[in-house]
Amino acid sequence: MLRRLKPFELRLARLTRIVRSWSEPVERHRGLLHARQVMNDLIREGLRRAGLNPDDAVTLRQLGEPPPPPPRLVFRPPDARELLLAEAERLAWRMRGHPPSLARASPMELFAYYCVGEGARDAPA
Repeated sequence: MLRRLKPFELRLARLTRIVRSWSEPVERHRGLLHARQVMNDLIREGLRRAGLNPDDAVTLRQLGEPPPPPPRLVFRPPDARELLLAEAERLAWRMRGHPPSLARASPMELFAYYCVGEGARDAPA
């Protein structure tokens, strides 16, 4: 029984880390708002004790304004052109120094070598 629980616990811990990473920016932003409010309140109280008007401090006005919200995490599917070029660059890197055989090469190999890789750089302009 314990042997079956260990892999499950490891997978659960991995999933927990992933889910927590999604909420970290929001939690950090919430903590920043709270810290700014606490600092604002402390400085205002210190100025009042000193007999000064806290509303005269320009920086406290800025500190009292909330900072912009954190950027939203938006899933953007990869662009097909980016995927094609990334795969062509990987293929060109593997074929560096060895041009493909024109009789047996696939269209992707020809594209990678002669349009993206060494063949494109060695060709006269």
